[in-house]
Parts: sequence; C-alpha cells; structure tokens
Amino acid sequence: MAFRTIFMAVGTADSDAEIDRAVAICERAGAHLALLVIGVAPPPPASPYGVVSNDIWAGEIRDGQTEAQARAEALEARFAGSPVSVGVEAQYIDRGTIATLAARFARYADLTLVPPNCDVQSPVLDGALFESGRPVLLLPTSETDFPTPKTVMIAWNASVQASKAVRSAIAVMQTAEKVHAVLIDPVPSFDGHGPEPGADLATYLGRHGITTEVHRLPKEGKDTGEMLRRVATDLGADLVVMGGYGHSRLRERIFGGATTSMVKTPSVAVLMAH
Repeated sequence: MAFRTIFMAVGTADSDAEIDRAVAICERAGAHLALLVIGVAPPPPASPYGVVSNDIWAGEIRDGQTEAQARAEALEARFAGSPVSVGVEAQYIDRGTIATLAARFARYADLTLVPPNCDVQSPVLDGALFESGRPVLLLPTSETDFPTPKTVMIAWNASVQASKAVRSAIAVMQTAEKVHAVLIDPVPSFDGHGPEPGADLATYLGRHGITTEVHRLPKEGKDTGEMLRRVATDLGADLVVMGGYGHSRLRERIFGGATTSMVKTPSVAVLMAH
C-alpha cells in the first residue's frame, strides 16, 4: 500500500515536535498530512435537577473554541511554504466524541499516526484502529525512519488482524534490508499457521520480493508483549508489524495482552491493524 494521505490528531496543548515528526514522515512518503487539532470541551455542569448551563461553562466553551481555532491557524501559517502538503482543521468537542471523529478522518487516509503522550491518544487510537478499517502507526518516543526502516519485525500469530497489518506494510517491507517474522509458541493447525508455522507467510511475502527469516520462539511463561519488545531490540528492528487486539479490548485492558503492552510502551514504531 502506498501512503498518500496520512492523518494525525493532536490536542491543543500538545508539542509541535510530534507535528514536525509527522511532517518528516509525510515528506519521506510523498504524502499529504491531514492534521486535526482537537480541543476537549469540559462537561456541562450538573445539579440535582440535571444538566444545566451557566455563564462560566459557556465562557469556557467559547475560550476553548477560540484556542483550538487559533492553534490550527498558527499551524496553517507555519506550513504555508512547506514542501509537504498539510491541511489543518480544528474541532472542539467532548471527549466521548473524539473516537467517532477520529474514525471519520482515518477512513479518508491511508494511515493514522498516533504519537506518544498525546492528550487525545487513547480515543484517537480506538476510533482509528477499530472503526476506520485502516492501519495505524504507533510512534515511539525515539526517532523513527518510517516509511523507510532497515529492519522490520512481524509479530505473526496467523490472525486476521496480523494478516491485515502485513498487507498494509508490503510496500514498506519491500524496501527494507531485513524482514523477520517472530512466532511465539506457534502450533501447527488446519486453520491457522498450517502444518509448518511461518512457512506460508514467508512464501506469500516471497512473491512480493520480500525475503523473510522466520523465528519460532517458546513463550516459557513470559509476557508476550515483553517478549516482542525484547526480540525487536535483539533483532535491531526499526518497525514492528502486528495485529491489534486479537482478543476483546475489554479482556486485554483488564488482563493485559500483547497489544496493550505495545501500546503503552512502544520502543520502536509499531504498524498495527485490526
């Protein structure tokens, strides 16, 4: 997949550094950046008689709308002469609506960037990952060379989600120097990995001109997410490709899971699909 439109949402108080990273990624990809500035509206005040409006709350809403619009206009002016095409829009909405809005924007992009420590990270990830049908890229706190990584690690579990992520990353992997497929406790099966775990994946990627080294690793009671992070470091991976939330979101958030672990602390860029 060629990335021609890349979407990212930021809060009004988030640093320009993440926006600069997004612009650099778009420049390398030859993509347009659709940038959404989100102001989070405070909930209306409540009383024993229900939700009521008052002048203080109405004033906060007006100030918030003005702040979000001013940030968007400042960014538009900043990137007016940029070689990268950047479109900026501002929205001032309640936190419960952010996921729906992010999903709408993500559906008209090839990829959504999710920066770390962003005020709107969680609802944007939920909307983009679960409601857009498009992949997301979790950005690490460190620098990333995406979309031109040298070493890619696929966290392969033969799931639909992992298959979508791999398909979305074909063009990226075709330019990488090394591609590794890591399988944790793979079990030969009729409907999953097949008789030789990893073999079908390597054959599929080979037809796209991608040579893949397959690693079958025992879990040995360790946390899967922690194992993936450690293996990614050992392999020198610049990018991890994986499916997102193969189990239910509620189950992973309560009991943990590979996706939850990677979302919390991505040590390298993670391209994820659901």
